[in-house]
Amino acid sequence: MRKSAIKQIPPHYIPYISIVEDLPIKAALDKHLASFQNLDISVVEELGDRVYAPGKWTTKEILQHIIDWERIFSYRALVYARQESNRPVAHDENWMTPHSKANSRTFQDLIDDFLFVRSSTISLFKTFDEEDLMQIAYSGDNEFSVLGFGFSMVGHQIHHFHVIQERYLPLLGREVELVKGMRC
Repeated sequence: MRKSAIKQIPPHYIPYISIVEDLPIKAALDKHLASFQNLDISVVEELGDRVYAPGKWTTKEILQHIIDWERIFSYRALVYARQESNRPVAHDENWMTPHSKANSRTFQDLIDDFLFVRSSTISLFKTFDEEDLMQIAYSGDNEFSVLGFGFSMVGHQIHHFHVIQERYLPLLGREVELVKGMRC
């Protein structure tokens, strides 16, 4: 199913979903898996632990945050697709990220972790048929579909790659791209 099949999007997910092309969900997940595979590791390594403003996350923390939320969104998609009656609890990225120990990991380890997680997400979404993808989930007081969680994961990744490209890479003092040969 394509992004255009999503009927309701809670307001806080609109910025993520709106930046994803109207592709079938598997194609969107695959396309943006490739952007992680083509991440210019030398560029992110050169950034190191620099931040563009006090209190902002490091690039490693951003990558770990993307990984963590991919896992959370996948879990939520699974719960709703399988029609589990218990709602998943909320999560606070501002609490989780400082406790992630991301800065003690290597960039290669973070990239490898994401590739594993995204492959798992793709495998999960292959098990969903149209009925599963249209199952209603609840995000706060808003209704949302399992399909929406899939596109939220992709849009979340794109959003954070844009943040790195626009706010972190200028710290290097020259024109560089985050993803080799691709616009993120």
